Amino acid sequence: MTLLIAALFFSCQKGEIYYNFYELDKQEWKQKDTLFFDVDSTSFELNIPYAVSLELVNNTNYPYQNIHFFVQHDLGDDFAYYLPPEGFLLTDEFGKWLGSGFGSTYQKSLPLGKIVFRERHNYRIKVEHAMRDEPLIGIEKVGLKICKGNN
Repeated sequence: MTLLIAALFFSCQKGEIYYNFYELDKQEWKQKDTLFFDVDSTSFELNIPYAVSLELVNNTNYPYQNIHFFVQHDLGDDFAYYLPPEGFLLTDEFGKWLGSGFGSTYQKSLPLGKIVFRERHNYRIKVEHAMRDEPLIGIEKVGLKICKGNN
């Protein structure tokens, strides 16, 4: 667990402005479990780019090589995120888990893109999994991270 916290701490090289996560009950993500991330932009500088990523913690019970998401936001047209049609890869072609981790728990940063805050107010990002399983097993935590600059 210490290594996971260290990886999250250093991943933005001290440029982390926002980080929040949800711990999923019983390591299951149900279709109805929509995750809302409320971002207060008062701690952000205006008119500079910020990198936005989903932070996913899964265990080896996760049955797939990739994961798909539905992401909605009220950030305006400036938020050009990229959700690849094949989803985000969590393992390589041989089944080796990608990202950082040890034992049966792994953490992966999934880049969504860049945003420039033009005005100060509260923003909301909504995340749902787009997999067919009900519930989706093996997902322990889902987070949203926003870092300053090109991190």
